[in-house]
Amino acid sequence: MNEHELKSALQDVMVASSPPPPMSPAAAVAAGRAAQRRRNTAWAGGVAGVAVVAIAVGAVLVPQFTGGGNTQVGGPPVLTTTASSEPGSTPPSVTLTEVPPSASLDPSYTKPQWPSGQTDRTARSGPRADKSVQALNDLGAALPPTFQAVDKQPVTPPGDPGSTWYGPMRYTQSQFEDYYDGGKEIWEYMGTTPVTQQGTSGVGKLWILVLTKGNRFADAQSPCEAAEAAWAIRNGECAVRTVAGKQVAYVTAVPATTGDPNDRNDLDEVAIHRHDDGTVVVIGQAKEFYRTGHPALSGQPFTADQLATLVTDAKFHLD
Repeated sequence: MNEHELKSALQDVMVASSPPPPMSPAAAVAAGRAAQRRRNTAWAGGVAGVAVVAIAVGAVLVPQFTGGGNTQVGGPPVLTTTASSEPGSTPPSVTLTEVPPSASLDPSYTKPQWPSGQTDRTARSGPRADKSVQALNDLGAALPPTFQAVDKQPVTPPGDPGSTWYGPMRYTQSQFEDYYDGGKEIWEYMGTTPVTQQGTSGVGKLWILVLTKGNRFADAQSPCEAAEAAWAIRNGECAVRTVAGKQVAYVTAVPATTGDPNDRNDLDEVAIHRHDDGTVVVIGQAKEFYRTGHPALSGQPFTADQLATLVTDAKFHLD
C-alpha cells in the first residue's frame, strides 16, 4: 500500500464514521461565569476552556484555549487549510483566525445592569448610601464613655510624607456586589472613623463591613474560615468565641517582623459574625490610624468581649 492508498483508506474511514457529538461553547462560558460569580473579589479564578475539534484531510486537530479570570472571551477560532494535491507534498497547514470578540459565544451576555438606576457599583445617595452612614454612626455610639468617633485630617508623618493618608479620615461607602437567586441584590456597606479619647492626643481607628446575604462567605465552613476570607488581617491568629450562643471569629494581628511598612496590618483586632441567613458583619479596631501621622491611643477602644458582643448586635444585620 503506497501513500495515496493509505490516505484514501483513512478518508473512507472518516467519512463512514459518525460525526463527533456537538459541543456547546456558550454553555461552557455561561457555566464559567456562574462559577466565577460564586467565588468573590477582590477573589480571582480561571474561566473554563473551550475545545474546538476539526477534522482536516488526513489529520485530526484539537486546539485548546484557556484564559485567566480577566480574559475576555471571544468567538471560536476559524480553521482554514492549504494543501497541494501533488504526490509527495507536505501535509496540510492549519491557520487559526480569531473571530472578533464582538461575535460573543454567549448570546445572553449583556453589560452589567446596575441597580436603582446607578451608573456604577457605588450608591452615592438614597437608602443604600444611608445604610453605611447609619452603621458607622451606630458603631461610634457604642463606644465606651471616654472615647469619641470623630473626623480628622491626616498630618505628615516625620520623614515619611509618601505614607500620608489623603483626605478626610472618616468615610463610608455602599457598594453593589452582585445578584443571586434570580435577581436578588448583594450589597456591601463599609465605614471607617478615627477614634479619640478624652485627655489624650492619640487617634485610633474603627472599621465596619457588612455584606448582605448571598455574599462570597457562603462556602465558609467555620467562623475562622470566614475570617480568613474577610482579608481584614493578614497572618492573624484566629480564635472562636461564643457570645449568647452565637459564634464569633476573633482575629488578632501578628506584628510584622520584616520592617517593611507594606507588611503591617491596618487593624489590630477584628471580630466576625455570620448570621443564620448568611449576612456577615466584620468590625475591626486599631490603636493607631496608620499612615495618617497621628500618635496612637494608649489602648484599644473596645475590650475583646465588647467587640465580640458588638459584632452580633442586630442593628448591624443589614439587608
